Amino acid sequence: MSLQGVRGIVAMALAASMGFAHAANELVIHAYEDGAAGTGLEVVLDDEQTARLDASGSATFDLNAGPHTVEILLGGVPMHDFKFSSAAGQLVDITVTLQSGEDPQHFVESYFPTETARDRASAPKGTYKGRVAFDGSALGGATITVPKLGATAETDAGGNFSLTLPRGVYELQITHPNMDSAQSEQVRVVSGVTKQARYQYGATTTAGGDVEEVLVLGSFDPTAFGESERFSVNVIETLGIEQLARFGDSDVAASVVRVPSVTVQSSRFVFIRGLGGRYITTTLNGATLPSTDPTKREVPLDLFPSNIVKQLDVKKSFIAGMPGESTGGNLVINTRTFPEEAAGKLSFSLGYTDGLTGEDVAFDPISGDYDAFGFDDGSRDVPGGVEAISALLNCSECEGSFSDGTRQALNQIAAVQLMNDMDLGTATADPKVSLGANYGNLFNIGGREMGFFVAGNYRNDWGQRAEGVRRTYNTDGGVFDDFTFEEASNTVDTSALISLGMNAGDSSYQSTTLASRSTEAATRVTRGRDGDSGSETYRYSIDWEERQFLSQQFSGEHVLGQGGGLVASWQITGSNARRYAPDRREVRFDLEGNDGVFDLIVPELVRRYDDLSDDNLDASTDWEYLFSNALGDATFETGIKLIHRERDSDSQAYGYIGNESQYDQNAPNLLVSDVITLDNITGDQSTGLAFADRTLPSDSYEAEMDLNSVYGSFSQRFASVYQVIFGLRYEAYEQTTETFSIQGDGAPVRSLIDDDVLLPSLALNWELGADQQLRFAASRTVSRPDFKETSNATFYDNQFNFRVRGNPNLKVSEITNLDLRWEMYGDGDESLSVAAFYKAIDDPIERVLQLASGTAGNSRTFQNGNQADIYGIEFDGRRDFDLNTAGSRSIFVALNASLIESEIELDGGETRKLQGQPDYTFNLAVGLDDYAGDIRQEVTLLINQSGETIVDVGLTDLPDVVEEPRLDLDLNYKAFLTESLVFKAKAGNLLDETVEFTQGGQVFQEYKQGVTLEAGIDWNF
Repeated sequence: MSLQGVRGIVAMALAASMGFAHAANELVIHAYEDGAAGTGLEVVLDDEQTARLDASGSATFDLNAGPHTVEILLGGVPMHDFKFSSAAGQLVDITVTLQSGEDPQHFVESYFPTETARDRASAPKGTYKGRVAFDGSALGGATITVPKLGATAETDAGGNFSLTLPRGVYELQITHPNMDSAQSEQVRVVSGVTKQARYQYGATTTAGGDVEEVLVLGSFDPTAFGESERFSVNVIETLGIEQLARFGDSDVAASVVRVPSVTVQSSRFVFIRGLGGRYITTTLNGATLPSTDPTKREVPLDLFPSNIVKQLDVKKSFIAGMPGESTGGNLVINTRTFPEEAAGKLSFSLGYTDGLTGEDVAFDPISGDYDAFGFDDGSRDVPGGVEAISALLNCSECEGSFSDGTRQALNQIAAVQLMNDMDLGTATADPKVSLGANYGNLFNIGGREMGFFVAGNYRNDWGQRAEGVRRTYNTDGGVFDDFTFEEASNTVDTSALISLGMNAGDSSYQSTTLASRSTEAATRVTRGRDGDSGSETYRYSIDWEERQFLSQQFSGEHVLGQGGGLVASWQITGSNARRYAPDRREVRFDLEGNDGVFDLIVPELVRRYDDLSDDNLDASTDWEYLFSNALGDATFETGIKLIHRERDSDSQAYGYIGNESQYDQNAPNLLVSDVITLDNITGDQSTGLAFADRTLPSDSYEAEMDLNSVYGSFSQRFASVYQVIFGLRYEAYEQTTETFSIQGDGAPVRSLIDDDVLLPSLALNWELGADQQLRFAASRTVSRPDFKETSNATFYDNQFNFRVRGNPNLKVSEITNLDLRWEMYGDGDESLSVAAFYKAIDDPIERVLQLASGTAGNSRTFQNGNQADIYGIEFDGRRDFDLNTAGSRSIFVALNASLIESEIELDGGETRKLQGQPDYTFNLAVGLDDYAGDIRQEVTLLINQSGETIVDVGLTDLPDVVEEPRLDLDLNYKAFLTESLVFKAKAGNLLDETVEFTQGGQVFQEYKQGVTLEAGIDWNF
């Protein structure tokens, strides 16, 4: 049977489903057998509800959110079965075609009745025709109004009218001077279908006249159904609400690793096709985001819980409407909006980590009143008076203003203030607790749809790095530092989302308020041999880090012009990202001399206070014009975006200084309080211990960035199967970083990047058949250094516990991108795609390992390479296998993987892999769906692994630091106990493979994290 024939049958089925819709979750199933209405076929939904198709071949069901099964029977004999999922509030239209000699087919259309103006404008249209009669005679001059859209039509002399409307559910109001009151009728319009109805009213009609529906067949357009990956203009991967729920990930960072060629470092930062940081962009509802991490430009994605996200898109090929730094890709996070009806959800779960939960661990001795909520109550602030005393002691203008005795007293007071809370405490690692709640509602006020959605989340979790090993090496490969360590951390995540929306005719308005916080308290205890001193050492660090993201966005969408061919959208977003890390304490004891007692190394004793704040203002407007010409459908898009960002980063570091001969350094109990005592603190370093300000001029900096851009893009379809898209983006970028030199007198250092660039893009899509297409894309993008990468300031990387310093001489990288992708789509969710890509990077930026000794020996900086090339292939596919004839028990296998090669050219003509690029990525999901019993169940096995990745580049004779492959295995279980109650369980990190980093083939750092177990319930109401 031809594709056109199948589409015609599908159109007929869809048309028959255009009846009246009264339930927000209504399901309409229509079946055709050999081109005729499948009258007499029997439909079984979820093994519970059964209906026989009527004369039109249709049946209607009430539908709840979640997974569902459908079985089509003829005389009790199974003809076809399949599965689908729906979210709360969605309408679902399903068409089944049974054609002799061919495999059965089904098509599922699901959507929300309430859509924004832009969604409606981009949705395909259907035609609704009618004939209005009054007292048996045609009624001319009657006005037909669609209040939701502001659309109107008038009946002709024969009482006929015609409305072409976007797919959806609408109320029609019919008025005429002969009618005492307006008549209201509710209709459901499906894309590409024409339907006709006859309305009969009389003088005594008070509500709802007689309505007779007549079906008129139309065309069927599969691109109407919002399959983002299949019908997008560029290479894109999508995770929707259903997939996010199925994978069971708690935040966006954990979810995106399910996408081909996507990896996550430090459980926060995304890499796409081996590129991360400066090579990818992240947008939230169309707005750029500032960072809460001083080492990165992007916002750490663990800040965003999965349950506030509507959809994640990973756009892998650049087009003009994307940010110009989208070399590896653009991660698009879209948050949830108001629902179709009053609905909510409560979630609760408890978790356990093997080897940690219930155990006592070394931890921060400070315990504030609000620690359980992730807020420091001031207990970790700089001790009172220390900042003021430091300012006085460092004041050059105050040099002769106070006596030596006063100076000594000030030193003594500050030193005493610092002495508390330096000894390790203990804490018990409690079970993981997760709480979540959301609620939304929709109102119709004065013909306007108004609604809200609110969500809140709380998570308190403990983590570990157990059996840790940490080593450094000489240039000849010999072990230099040789340490073991144990680390425990307590993470508290809180978030809140408030979304308000209004649809008013052809315009939509939305306000989105988001607050997200992640606080981590961590303590690392290290033992071993120090390479510099050759002594046995015992040291620890105590950290408290609060990361916060606040955002307020106002946005609007407007459908303009005749037929809605012009769509305008705008947004303005103000956001703040803050990293507040008060009171990092570093303590070191060495076994010196022959007394067998550890000594406190006072010069290494540091208390550090960091506070970084990014303020971001993002405003943009985009215009899209859809039209047709002699070649086919065409689209022109243009837009402007203005971004201004300011950063203020302040750091302070304090410690002690003294004459070692004047105090006893022995610490027999491995306590700071063994040595730092009131008797030893004299305020005079010649007679004892005194206060020392260890803050460097370069530790603080200010930065500012302006990015203004404009773009234009034109898309043309021709010969029915081809589409070409070409665009041009112009970006004007200026970034300044103000800090101080780390050498000499600490003179001011200013880094300036002034970069104007034109970025062209070209894409070609070719539909090879009904279920296949080929995509090609070529583009030019740019990569600019971050604030921190261009400053002299020093900061800590918590992965390896080392210092990182910027480079004010970094240059902008420019990149050429090529993509080729073949896609094939099967029945339901089944699909297969293979892609190849190539990227050429001029002046690539990498983080490199510095060769030094002492405290500087474990530090990093940044530098430009000469030229780098990245190329690779991707594979993505899914296949379903039924385990019974009804299809109510089945297995699915979803696999995505990539092989990536890279080469960077070094000075002297040598080459190696690019930093941050894995050799491969591999994701496998195997799911068992059992919907046959009274309790529907889902079991999902998730496997993830990435190949060798250079995380730090070694300079001179030092080898690179490489992250080794590690197989991660998770198991998720979900049971739908009732329509509203769901039990869920997750076993994570089941293999508990060692996290390992190597240098020159030897262990650089390794540790274990432990198996995690979690169980809880979701209550939908």
